[in-house]
Amino acid sequence: MRLDRRHLLISSLSLALVSPALAQQGGTLLDRVRKAGLLRVGTTGDYFPYSFRDVKTGGFQGYEIQVAERLATDLGVKLQLVQATWPTLVAGLMARKYDIAATGVTVTPERAKAVSFSKAYLRPTFIPLILKKDMERFKSWDDLDQPGVTISVQQGTAPETMAKKVFTRARILSVADPVIDFTEVLAGRAQAAFTDNLYFLTKIGREYPQLTMLTQGARPGTDTENAIMTPQGDPVWLDWLNGWVDARTADGFFDRLFKIWFEGTGPAP
Repeated sequence: MRLDRRHLLISSLSLALVSPALAQQGGTLLDRVRKAGLLRVGTTGDYFPYSFRDVKTGGFQGYEIQVAERLATDLGVKLQLVQATWPTLVAGLMARKYDIAATGVTVTPERAKAVSFSKAYLRPTFIPLILKKDMERFKSWDDLDQPGVTISVQQGTAPETMAKKVFTRARILSVADPVIDFTEVLAGRAQAAFTDNLYFLTKIGREYPQLTMLTQGARPGTDTENAIMTPQGDPVWLDWLNGWVDARTADGFFDRLFKIWFEGTGPAP
């Protein structure tokens, strides 16, 4: 990919803003990645259809994997996918175990204190999942947010953080791999799970028809943004990433990718 003259000019001017700490590390990440000929991408492999393991080969597949593949191709380097976990995703990036993280990462204020994000290229919505047989009991989000109700969430994820903000009376149950949030609902240990709508529409709802989304009475602020997560303090690299997202949006790459992985869920948000 070739960025236009405007982005090249901005990147050149941004060199003056590179922090002393970054200079000590050997310059901008853009230079280091190109010099190494390798882009290391942290991904969890447990979040269909964003990032998941192929049962036959054991390799990574998914929407975010194709984002990473295209990014590496446009950089002119090889791609190395690094196994990451949700609870340690930010820590792994800060420890330089990978150059960026791409695994359906939600932009949150909490994460932004420690890392930077590219421009967003996907916008899911967080939503509770309940059993269809409980639809008369839970007709709205307010019905869920009551003492005696348990809402399960995946530990280390943005839904966990948001659930603690929007459900103040219900009990929030954080679970870690190999336990999955919605399986706690199926097992009767929770009355709801809190996750994103695209995950439900592409996988959970198709495999577990006894579950449904609870849309009535949705709280403000549950629309989210997904982006590439990257270390702070590198304006040249971040500007290049933002220019790349703009270019791939303009040429329809993200729209085409949405049709591949989110077919039947509606137009790209």
